[in-house]
Amino acid sequence: MREGIATLLEKQGGFIVTGRAASARETRALIERMPPQVLLMDLMLQEDDGLALIKDLAVLAPTVRIVVFSLHPEDIYAERCLRAGAHGYVMKREPVETLFRALRDVAAGGIAVSPGLAATLLGGLTGRGHPTGGTGGRLTDRELQVFRLVGLARSTREIAETLGVSIKTIEAHRENIKNKLGLDSAAALLNRAALWVRETETA
Repeated sequence: MREGIATLLEKQGGFIVTGRAASARETRALIERMPPQVLLMDLMLQEDDGLALIKDLAVLAPTVRIVVFSLHPEDIYAERCLRAGAHGYVMKREPVETLFRALRDVAAGGIAVSPGLAATLLGGLTGRGHPTGGTGGRLTDRELQVFRLVGLARSTREIAETLGVSIKTIEAHRENIKNKLGLDSAAALLNRAALWVRETETA
């Protein structure tokens, strides 16, 4: 996938691809060694969460501008990414010209989002927006991370190790998620989370 996108960007878009990375660790190392003008990234990098990486890069490399290229629904993730420090969000189902335009706009100092998202964000600023609905929209960024990992069938201990927090913290997040989603058991949480992952992470 990475090679295909790189070839597309260079041959059809006229961009220069300076590096490729498969994980958050590789991305950080690459940026520390040779910061690009624009970073094009997916949200899910193996077991890593791209949203957390965006927050890290905002501190590590504030001059690097970020465009998220994802199959995840923008009504759940796009605004979160922009708050975290990204400068653009493009769904993978969009025409390739949309991606090219977003990269050029962001490289020039702009923000690249869909017209629908722009209207939503403007509505929020003017007090006429509608809160994001759906399962994911009710959760905080960290709760959404935990919810996704539950949906990937990770144990509480595994989630705690992945996120670098205590098991007790993850248990508290799980309880908050169940309360927000109206779920009455761990099995119900697992079923809802697994369904959500299938729905949002299948192209």
